[in-house]
Order: sequence, then structure tokens, then C-alpha cells
Amino acid sequence: MKKTLLLGTLTVVALGLTACGSTPSGHQKISSASSSTKQAQTSSSQTSKATSTSSASSSSQHQTYTDAEYALMAYEKLDGQGMANLHSNSDRMNWYQKDNKFSVDFGGHSTTMTVNNNDVLVAYDSATSNGMGEKNASVNYTKAELAKEYGQYKDTLDQLIATGTMHAQQRDGAGSTSSASSSSASVSQEALNKTYTIMGHTFKPVWADDYKSCVLVGTDGEGEAAEWAPNAIGYSVEERKQGMEQVSEAYKELYGKD
Repeated sequence: MKKTLLLGTLTVVALGLTACGSTPSGHQKISSASSSTKQAQTSSSQTSKATSTSSASSSSQHQTYTDAEYALMAYEKLDGQGMANLHSNSDRMNWYQKDNKFSVDFGGHSTTMTVNNNDVLVAYDSATSNGMGEKNASVNYTKAELAKEYGQYKDTLDQLIATGTMHAQQRDGAGSTSSASSSSASVSQEALNKTYTIMGHTFKPVWADDYKSCVLVGTDGEGEAAEWAPNAIGYSVEERKQGMEQVSEAYKELYGKD
């Protein structure tokens, strides 16, 4: 009888030890499964973010830019002093355009940019031991690399181009006083001294040597009215249409014709 009781007690103790020994193993399996799930979720989240970033980058690269914007991007890449520095010198900037060729200067030597299908050729005066020289040098930049590096400054580029165009027109006007006076004889002095409001912006007559006449140029860097109005940023199609009508009326008042 004692032997039977002892054997029964030993069996219960053995079963208890077996049950206790199985608990850590089961816990480890649950913990491992939970860890795997978290890692999978983290990996999925990172993949989603990477896909989103890649998509945004791709969208940015496919944004189109004007030839003038590509030209100024190329100049800035050659200059290499940063958009902030270029903007701080905008009061001396002169910008010219003829077809796909653009030039910029700050009162001295000019740099010329030729915009092609896939790249921009920049021609400039290379430096010498005595400073800026007359020896010509050139460099090519692809549109893709320019857009990737400077595409985010699109609005600033447009502002600088408009400001530089206005300064160039004013400078050329100052050097063509006699020509301007004879060509503008049909324009009254009152009209020349007047300012014109187009889409809430102020424009004034400025002599343009290329056109041998006065054009309406914005006083806040908008550039020539007829070029600015149909492309003005932040305005609806209807507002731009009304702006062009205002431009037409302003030129009629200035010259008696569109």
C-alpha cells in the first residue's frame, strides 16, 4: 500500500515538472511570432515610404521648365554661389533673350546660354591670372541634372528673369535716348509719365531697343506686360484673360494701337 502511494506521488510530481518545463517554450514561440509580425509591419512601412518618396522624386523630374528657366539654372550651376547670392545681386542683373539663346551680365562680361533639346551650352570668359579674361570657355549641362538641382527654385528663377529683363530694357533705353525720342514722338509725354494697372500690378513705359518702341514693364519684377499677364502665377484662366484685355487697353492708350 505504501509503495502504491509513493508511486502515485512521484507520478504527480513528474507531470508537474513536465508542465512547468513547457511554459517557457510556448512563451518563446508567441514572442517570436509577435516579433516577426512587428518586423514585417516595419518593413512594409519602410517600403511604402520609399515608394512614396520615389514617386514624388519622379514627379518632380517630369515637371517641365521654360528655356529661360533652364538657361538661368545653367548659369547658376556655373556660378556655384547659390540662389541666395544670385538673388541678392538681382538689382544689377541684366537678362537678354533671342530665340533659344540667353545672356546675363551684372554690368561687366556677359555669360551666354544656348538651350538645346536635352542640354544647355554655357559659354563664358575663362579667368586668367589677371582676372576675367577674353579667352572663351564652355560647359554643357543636361536639362535633367539642372531640373533635379534647381527645379525647386522655379518661382525665384521666374522673378529673377523678369527683374533682369526689366533692367536690361531700362539700360538699353538710357543708351538709346535719341532713337527713343524720335520713335516715341507719337507718344505724348503724359502717356510716357503715366503708370498702368494690370491685374492689380503697376506697369510703366520703358524704351526697348529691340522693338524700337516703348513697352510696359512691371515695377515689381513682372517683366513685359504682354508676356507676364498670360502666364501670371496664382491667377485663374479668366483673370489672365481679363489681364490681357487690360494690356491691350493700356497699349492703345500709350500708342493708339494694340
